[in-house]
Amino acid sequence: MTMHAASASEAIRTLHERLDALRPLRRTAVTDFPSQVREVVVIASSSRGGSSMLAETLRRSRQLLHFQAEINPFLRLAGLGHPDSGTGSDVLDAEHLAALDTHARDMLAGELARDAGTAADVFDEEQFCADMAWRLTVQWPELPLEPLALAEAVRDAVRSHTGPPDPCSALGGALSLVAVVRELVRQGLPVSPWYYDLPKGALHGQAPPATVRVAPGDFLVEEPPFVVARAWRPADAAELRTKPLVVKTPSNAYRLGFLRALFPKARFRVMHLTRNPAAAVNGLYDGWRHHGFHAHRMDTPLDISGYTDQHEENRWWWKFDLPPTWEAYTGTRLVDVCAFQWRRAHEAVLDHLAATPAETMTVRFEDLISDRDSRITSFEKLSEWLGIDLEGDFRQAVYEGIQPVVATARPRARRWEERSTLIEQAIDRRTADLAARLGYEDRTQWI
Repeated sequence: MTMHAASASEAIRTLHERLDALRPLRRTAVTDFPSQVREVVVIASSSRGGSSMLAETLRRSRQLLHFQAEINPFLRLAGLGHPDSGTGSDVLDAEHLAALDTHARDMLAGELARDAGTAADVFDEEQFCADMAWRLTVQWPELPLEPLALAEAVRDAVRSHTGPPDPCSALGGALSLVAVVRELVRQGLPVSPWYYDLPKGALHGQAPPATVRVAPGDFLVEEPPFVVARAWRPADAAELRTKPLVVKTPSNAYRLGFLRALFPKARFRVMHLTRNPAAAVNGLYDGWRHHGFHAHRMDTPLDISGYTDQHEENRWWWKFDLPPTWEAYTGTRLVDVCAFQWRRAHEAVLDHLAATPAETMTVRFEDLISDRDSRITSFEKLSEWLGIDLEGDFRQAVYEGIQPVVATARPRARRWEERSTLIEQAIDRRTADLAARLGYEDRTQWI
């Protein structure tokens, strides 16, 4: 075991103890959660393929269930993340679920059950404080955070707001988070809002610190930009039996067999979200050079041109999903790594569906962003496929659009053309063939 692996193992044990202390404050989990779920819809995509925007729009529907964010932290807590899973990558299948001991399986089911639900219309202070304390504990696993004191600090932050915004709003939750972060900083802890995906206005016009560490710590459970806990209502057993559960995490392209096994009684459907390779590779390239998206701290240093030469500490961090055969790209150009990640994710989805057919709908991200009419038409088709109504907050989000989610730059059409020469070098025959297979043979339509 390497020094980093030993310290990570100790950090995960301490983290479990802290989460155990928080559990009495959180809602009692639905018993046997995975078997209670009757329909699962997996958004299968590459990283930077638009899944965050799509999932956030779908979260506006009260006829769907979601996790508050991605499922990677829950899997890591259960020992199913790299390198603990033993697959050497993000790949998981049914055998990995079967190999879990009873304690790990129960812990995974319980944490998923407490998180699955919908945005709350009525603010539950106790639930919100416990959820934010849980998030902070998971986001900063190496810091000496006392979970019950965190929950109390969140309560103080919530009660310090006497007027707008509504605590159920994204801004309301973010203001509470920022207040808690500032209190932790006052206590001398190296916590920073720089690592969060904050809505506009959350910092009251104050700029984040000019210099920060390359990563929030040496051991991460949740990948930055960190999630801001929101006012949330966990699903009850009746909802689990009647509402589809939407699961969004790009690494799930390599876990479709695992997810089928995790929810053994569920109707299993796949929403295959595609995006042209140039735009996705450009987004990945920006993300690798961004101060977030750290996924795996490596024991052997990377030598990726355009990335590790940007900052010395980058050599230890792999970003975004970790496909099989990633080792062949540890000494290449960053743009080639990005093209590899785009290609392998979609190949994994197509290979799984060829071997194990499922109800599938292909959604082009371009159709969701090209113009208002295209977005509305696409969501009308998607709503029909999901069996939900286009109404209420969901209808408003579809018709008016939503604010960018975990964006690295201002969204605009054909932004990839700013580095088109570099990107086109990375689109080799295999990548181009896959693009054509996905319906992107006409490059003039790559937006």
